[in-house]
Formats: sequence, structure tokens, C-alpha cells
Amino acid sequence: MKRSRPELALLLAILLMAAALRLPAIDFDLPYILHPDEPAVIRISRDIFAGGDLNPHFFDYPSLVFYANALAYTPLYLSGRLTGEFDARDDIVALDSLAMGAVKTRQPAAVLLNRGLSLLCGLGTVVLLYAIGRVLYDRASVGLVAALLLAVWSQHAYHSRIVTTDAMVTFFIVLAFFMAALIFRQGNTWHYVGAGLAVGLATGTKYNGGMIALAVPLAHFLRAGWGGWRDLRLYASGVVALLAFLLTTPYAILDYPAFSAAFFGVTEHYGRGHAGMEGDTLAWYTTFLWTSTTITPLLALVQIGRGLRQRSKPTLLLAAYPVAYFLFIIRFEVRNDRTILPIVPFLFLLAAVLLVDLAALARRAPRRATRWALAVLLVALIGAMVIYPAGRALRDNRLLAQEPSPITAANWISANLEPGARVVLEAYGPYLDPAVFDVTVLNNLAEHPPEWYAEQGFDYLIAAGGMYGRYVNDPARYPDEARRYEQLFERYELVRAFEDGLGRKVRIYRVR
Repeated sequence: MKRSRPELALLLAILLMAAALRLPAIDFDLPYILHPDEPAVIRISRDIFAGGDLNPHFFDYPSLVFYANALAYTPLYLSGRLTGEFDARDDIVALDSLAMGAVKTRQPAAVLLNRGLSLLCGLGTVVLLYAIGRVLYDRASVGLVAALLLAVWSQHAYHSRIVTTDAMVTFFIVLAFFMAALIFRQGNTWHYVGAGLAVGLATGTKYNGGMIALAVPLAHFLRAGWGGWRDLRLYASGVVALLAFLLTTPYAILDYPAFSAAFFGVTEHYGRGHAGMEGDTLAWYTTFLWTSTTITPLLALVQIGRGLRQRSKPTLLLAAYPVAYFLFIIRFEVRNDRTILPIVPFLFLLAAVLLVDLAALARRAPRRATRWALAVLLVALIGAMVIYPAGRALRDNRLLAQEPSPITAANWISANLEPGARVVLEAYGPYLDPAVFDVTVLNNLAEHPPEWYAEQGFDYLIAAGGMYGRYVNDPARYPDEARRYEQLFERYELVRAFEDGLGRKVRIYRVR
């Protein structure tokens, strides 16, 4: 089906909208880095670029995200060589890190290049949704509606501007499904190769990305029938996926002991729990989807039901991965937004099919009153699915443009605390210059009883809501930690408290 100019114009408009919701806040905290996981990716990527050692020595994630972000420094390095600013690759300097969430960079441009890579992955995912709708259902409208829903979704906008695995793995997962859709519709040899490559890259970005491999044989057998087991291209696709994973994570073999220990450690961690991100997994994911995408999950479930009743192969193919993945992740104790992020684009596609069919039904309705009723329903549904998430994304951008409370706290501390003061800082707190203050870093202040801090002669304690909140807000699960925090807050004098529009809190207590 030939693409029309209006169709391409709409796609461009959606892509510009996606960029407009992601790009303005991409530097929201620089030169500080407040996200707890960004510094690990940046640190390893920088070490690979600066030192040339391709072994990341860290396998909680596969290695593609590190190699890709290391390459992202190339434009900055080359421009620095031309201007005489850089003499060697290690002039891309390391981050200054005190604790998780208390990090500062001396080269914000380098971090922006890393975040720009996430941005490109996010925008690429929007385009891929359009392509999937066009290929799988032979209707550009399905792809355009799905692309619009993803473009305005605030959670995807957020992950598209931070340096983590999540925007990248979602891109490769959706790319792998796009290749699976081509296998289902056409079945050319290069589609099998492309699908295997995309599956391998998804797995090489984040281990859970490998589950998209389910879509490839399903697409193959839906097209070829059970006799398709004789087609060697299916198995070749699996070989390509394995090779792509090993090429992007070569030290899975070359440093197997470290790789296996980390891989099984991550699996155990998700099963055991993570403070502040554990328990009530099914209810938490359901609530998250409902509150962030409005009625999308409901429409997706309706479309899955329609697909089963109609025995619609495209819908069965589209629904298989998100259903299997959702059933997989609710088995774990740990739950968070980024874990469920990869399946939300599929929910948007399923919902888009239902909305487009509803629009067609409205046009065909014999009675004018019925047409008007369906049209009003359709406008209401799309409005709820677009206006509310877009409003949340705009609100987040507005709040991110304000000074974050950890930075406000850091500035206040620099101006008001005496140089050389002995300060205890917990994770998610403000970055303090260790050349000015005597800083002791703890993961959380509940590691010690309140009286310990006075006995050790500390002057100030800095409590961060990102850490203490997970305990004091759930005393039933963490009774000991919650009690210690409450005792600490009662024992010592609260000097200043800071909170920003996104709920990030910092408290400063005087010990003596």
C-alpha cells in the first residue's frame, strides 16, 4: 500500500510531538545526575571509551547499552581533538560520585550525548509502531493512532531522556516484532535474519528483552502452518539471535564466571525483593497501567477477546508477547515502571485496532443517531487516551524545569553550613563537595541507631525522601527501619526541609 502525503504528514506531526515532549527536559538536572541508575551506565561506558577495555566487568545488564553509549562520546571527542581541548580519550572525564543519586558531571555535554541516544531510541519506537500497524493490519490508521498514543505517554517520554537500558530495549523489542510481522505477512529470508538480529540486540540490551523471541516462531507458524517446522530459516533466525547477543555481550563467554554470577544474582534479586519496589505485583502493575495510560489496558483486553472470537491471526500474534510477558513479570516480588515498559507499545497497538474498527463501524452505521453516538464515544475514548497522558507529560516537563530539591539543598548547604562540617549523607541526597565538607556516605540512615551519630561526633545528617520514604511509608513491611527513622527525626533538630513539585524531599538535621 503506497503511503500518501497526508499519512506521512501525520506521522511527521506525531514524531515532532513526541520530540517536543521529550527534548525540552533532557538536561533537567545537569550538571548533577539525580537518577540512581544513570551513573552506572555512564561510568562503565566512559571507562570503555577512555581505557579501551571492552570487558564492562558488570553484568547486571548485558553489554550493548555500554558499547552504544561509549560510541556516543565520539562526536564530543573528535570535536575536542580539533579544538585542542582533548589530547586523549580519557579527557572524557569520569563522574564525581558520592552516593546513589548524589552525582555530578564536569562534562554535561557528554551526558547529553548519552541521553540523546535514549531519545533517538524513543523516537524510533514511535515510528516503528506506525510501521507495525501498517504491515500487520494493512491500515495506516492503526499505526498512526498507536504512534500517537506512545508519543504522548509520559512514562515513555521520561525513559526516553535518561541513560538506562529501558528506551533502548523497548526499541529493539518493537523492532523485533516489526520483523516478525513482516515474516507473518511476507516471509522473505531477510525478514528472518532481521528478526534474529533484533531479538539478539534486545537480549543484548537487557535480559528480559529476550522474551520477544516468542513472536518469531509464532509469526512463522501462523503464516506457514505446522508444516513450517521444515523451514530452515526459522532455525537460522535463532542462530542469528544467539550470535547477535554474543557479539554485543562477548564477555558472557570470555568472563563467564562473572557473567553467570551477575545474571543469576539479578534473577534472585527480582524474586527476593527491593526496598520500595516490592509486593502486590499484580495490583501495582494494574494500577500503574490504568493511572498512566487511562483506558488503554481495557481496550487492549477487549481487542484480545475480539481476536480470539474472530480467530484473527494478526491480533493473536500481537497479543501473545504482552500476555506472556505480563504473566512472567507478575511472578516476581520486585515491580517498577521500567519492567513493564516494553509491553505498553503493544497495548497501544491493540487499543488502536479497536478504535479504528469503531470508527469504521460509525461510518457504516445505517442510522444517523447511531453514527453520532459512536462518533462521540470514539472522540471521548481518544481524548481520554491522548489529552490526559499528554497533560501529564507537559506537567512533568514544567516541574522538571524547576530546580530539583536536592540541588536547592546542596546550594543552601554550601551557603549556610560551616566548611569542614562533618556530614552524613544517605543515597538520593544532594551532592556535596568533599573538598569543602567532611562527608560520610551511607546507603540509608537507618543503618545505625540514632544515638550512634552523636557518639561519632557528626554535625549534620541529610535524609533523602527517595531513601527514607520507602521505609517510613511502609512500616508494616519495614518496622525496624521505619522505627529508627522516626526516632532519628524526633531526636535531632530539623534545620531545613526541601521538597519540589515532583515530591523529592531532603531534610537537614543538626546533631550537635
